[in-house]
Amino acid sequence: MPWRRRLDALHLSAALNDAVRGALQAAVVLSGQALRVSMWARIATFERTQRRLARRHGIGPDTPILRYGPEVQAAVEAFAARCAGTRFAFTSGSTATPKKIAFSPARLRRIKQGSFSVAARLFASHPGWRTGLFILASLATDDSLTSLLLDDGPALPPRALGLLMPGRMLREPSVRALAERYGAAATRLWLLVLANPGLVYSTNPSTLAVFLAHLGGEWERTTALVRDFVRDPQGFEAPVQRVAARVVSRGFGERAARIAAASAPLGLADCVPALRAYCCWDGGYVRPFLEQVRAALPPERVRLVPMYSMSTETVETLSYFDGPVVRFLPVAPGVLYEFLPEETPDDPTQLVPAYALEPGATYSMVVTDPYGLRRYQTEDLFRCEARVGAAPDLRFQRRQGLSYSFTGEKLTDRHLEEAFARLRAETPALVAEGIQLTCVPSQPAGANVPGYVLVLAHPARELSVPLDPRVLARRLDALLGEINSELRAKLETGRLAPTRGLVMPYDRLASRLDPKTRDTAARTWESQFKLLPLYRRLWEARDDVA
Repeated sequence: MPWRRRLDALHLSAALNDAVRGALQAAVVLSGQALRVSMWARIATFERTQRRLARRHGIGPDTPILRYGPEVQAAVEAFAARCAGTRFAFTSGSTATPKKIAFSPARLRRIKQGSFSVAARLFASHPGWRTGLFILASLATDDSLTSLLLDDGPALPPRALGLLMPGRMLREPSVRALAERYGAAATRLWLLVLANPGLVYSTNPSTLAVFLAHLGGEWERTTALVRDFVRDPQGFEAPVQRVAARVVSRGFGERAARIAAASAPLGLADCVPALRAYCCWDGGYVRPFLEQVRAALPPERVRLVPMYSMSTETVETLSYFDGPVVRFLPVAPGVLYEFLPEETPDDPTQLVPAYALEPGATYSMVVTDPYGLRRYQTEDLFRCEARVGAAPDLRFQRRQGLSYSFTGEKLTDRHLEEAFARLRAETPALVAEGIQLTCVPSQPAGANVPGYVLVLAHPARELSVPLDPRVLARRLDALLGEINSELRAKLETGRLAPTRGLVMPYDRLASRLDPKTRDTAARTWESQFKLLPLYRRLWEARDDVA
């Protein structure tokens, strides 16, 4: 066949790459087994280590609990001033004001080591999985922690690193040029089909859900690069061919030919047959996205491996593979973890040490680390599921105190989650179309009364079923009125305007809700943006992207 003759050079590269992959796989599995021992040691010494860290950080009974503000920012900047080469990352659009967090080269290395430990121990637990982690990160450089971690190295990584993490090639200039021509989804699929990795990672399941929506809903466009490359690989410039040779694995021609010949969209598991798992957040508010991903990736073929909890401010937990069960333990090096029972004020006398948490109870996490955080209230709520030795097994639940009130209605995320669940049950098209819901307070200039905006965020494709956002907004008001009597009274008396409904692509909504100013370094929604049920900032805060 003609495509076979044109791909001879790639076949040779694929054979070489797969031989190197085999050696890398053995090394990763061996490292994972050694790192298991290290994790067991952390667990065995957890209580003693936490007591020692309290002394080292100078934390006493009267040390106050701090939320993000001038005092915390001053401490973060003081840490940055002490460490050469420190850079700053900003939190995503889930908060009203982005938080500025310092990362020294040593701190970035420690985070990478923790991530490698998790991946290596996962592959050691499943030695039959093909080694290769494809990160669905943003193609653009931004000011997120994810970008700092990925940009800390050459655009064209060494061959071994490229084989282990083929997604890093997305930052190479010629690959970025492909994305401008074919689109990000098509470029990612091309690399995935070339490399055939065993594991796909996205911090947010929304990133993976949108990619899968492109694959299923825009098949011709998303597969155009694969088809063009199979048809004429020599027609692409030398840097692109060099990237392909760096990551290609055996069977690429057959995989690409199957895609080119398909008369209907194929699933990602059919395009990337070695794929055995995907890793992403599974706690808090991301369940609708996970449902969308599960519908596209058959659970019997591709397993969900929940990601450990990590915010820009701190590593909150690390994964521990306890047989078939994944546990999440607060054992990041150098971090002191303390907890407040749910609904408890920020009173240091009420703090509970990490080794004294009760299974079944919910707590907010307070951390102290060497990087400027000192009894810092993360505002993240965790449920203690069980204990592994003295270390608690923690599951992220939600942000603490996520609420908004114009006139005393005290609308909360829990009110909206309940109303959204009922709205989805009543309107199956919301689920079928992959629609995600969020609510944003609104007070337009010149408006007599404030209100809320219900946004129907959809993947980057045309909706096949017409949905009237005005009807859904009216129904949301009725459902919320049954849950929140104060809000119902405010609507009935005209102190709150009826909720407005809008339909918007997910990426445009994320850009709209990003609170950073126009002159901030460029960023994209894919790195860290979290779609919350409720935001604590006005819809009108970024009129330039309306």
